[in-house]
Amino acid sequence: MSQKENQSVEQPQEAAPGVDARRRQLLKLSAGTVAGVGVVAGAGAWVKNRMDGIVHQEFPNEISADFKPMDQRNVNQTYALSKKLQAAHPERNLNFGIESLGPIQPGEKPMHMGEAFMTFLHGAERYDNDKVGYTQLDFALEEACWHGSMSLAPLVQAGVPGQGVLTWDQSDVHEHQYPFKDSVEKVSAIKTAARTFGAARVGICRRDRRWDYNPLYHALTEKTLTWEEDFPFEPKSVIVMIVPMDYEAVSTAPAIPQSATAAQGYSNIAMLAGQMAKFIRRLGFQAVGATNDLGNSVAYGIAAGLGEGSRNGAMVAPNLGPRIRICKVYTDLELDEVAYDTPRTYGIQEFCENCKRCGEACPSGAICMDDKPSMAPTYPGSEDPLYTWDVNTGVRKFYSDPKKCLKFWADNGGDCGACIAACPWNKPDFWHHRLIDASNTFTGGTVHGLMTKADILFGYGNVNDEEAVRKFWKSGFSGDFV
Repeated sequence: MSQKENQSVEQPQEAAPGVDARRRQLLKLSAGTVAGVGVVAGAGAWVKNRMDGIVHQEFPNEISADFKPMDQRNVNQTYALSKKLQAAHPERNLNFGIESLGPIQPGEKPMHMGEAFMTFLHGAERYDNDKVGYTQLDFALEEACWHGSMSLAPLVQAGVPGQGVLTWDQSDVHEHQYPFKDSVEKVSAIKTAARTFGAARVGICRRDRRWDYNPLYHALTEKTLTWEEDFPFEPKSVIVMIVPMDYEAVSTAPAIPQSATAAQGYSNIAMLAGQMAKFIRRLGFQAVGATNDLGNSVAYGIAAGLGEGSRNGAMVAPNLGPRIRICKVYTDLELDEVAYDTPRTYGIQEFCENCKRCGEACPSGAICMDDKPSMAPTYPGSEDPLYTWDVNTGVRKFYSDPKKCLKFWADNGGDCGACIAACPWNKPDFWHHRLIDASNTFTGGTVHGLMTKADILFGYGNVNDEEAVRKFWKSGFSGDFV
């Protein structure tokens, strides 16, 4: 090729009428991504198996030998709700105010964790009809979405156990156990019921004491509870279910419509866990439903093969991303060992190592920006045990600062969700997004970085976007839903 010809090839071309500039930019990135995506088309069953996840017999993240279950009295929302715990540990409130808020101005009162949590719970009183995403309309939707959860199982989202439909009462267990033929029939019945109740996915794993809060704490009765003396039975299995949140609502993050779909998620999982527990009890087995109480839902979701841990601390589920809510049911119904679901990895944590979009979008700076996961937090102040009392260390993962997150919730008048909205795995279920997901399971860091840039170029993952709020409030007239 002549020098002149070569120069003509490299000259930028004028865009054809109607061609989106973002698509031209994406083509420039495609040289780095086409190999990875192209392999998808020719890799056949191997790629499908990778998208289905690599099966692990043990929990996929490294766990230290001295790992201990989380004391529920150290869960920040439990502490923030409990007057007794705050009286016993006043230094935690002081610590929260100083570390999370930064320098305190003369005469200014440091924020109190309990007060911050109450501010978040009563955010509907702070509407501003001149502020897009924070109007009376937005807060009315959020309050309506919370109505289900607060009626069915009050404050279970804050970890209060045994509430409403998530009761520990086992008096309705049927006196005769249904005569299942085998574990296959048990699994089929449970997963069919879960789908009927509205679960998007369900997995069943063995109860793992490492992921259970121990001791438990009831922040309303101010009682410390034990599994051995207070819980009504010894669980053998945990049924884990997930429901999606609305994509358009999440896209408004951190505005209040995002808080509304999160609230609706909690209402849905309260009903879902309560229904599944009732179903199991009427088959003659003991069962208790749970959402944020009893144990670590993310860990149980991973153990049940439903997803993988991510940079922002949430579980990312294939095809749904972190745009989900998780519930669980503890039961003494037991399966044969081979019938339990097992953990799977999908290339998600490796992708997180090279992405960092959730951390960049986080308005409070709470999300870890390290290149690699660690066995303990590395954020400022993490070396001080008085500051990290609410963090359970000993698992290799990315550690976020939950106090900074809660502080922003209080400032925002609702929760946030910016990390979920920004995540490249948070997409509607279109085929081309699934194609990218497939390539992510086996392509490396350079390609992951290019795919993250492509995600930005196509306009996905924006936060603080007033247009997203306007689009959300018109979404009821889109598609077939009119």
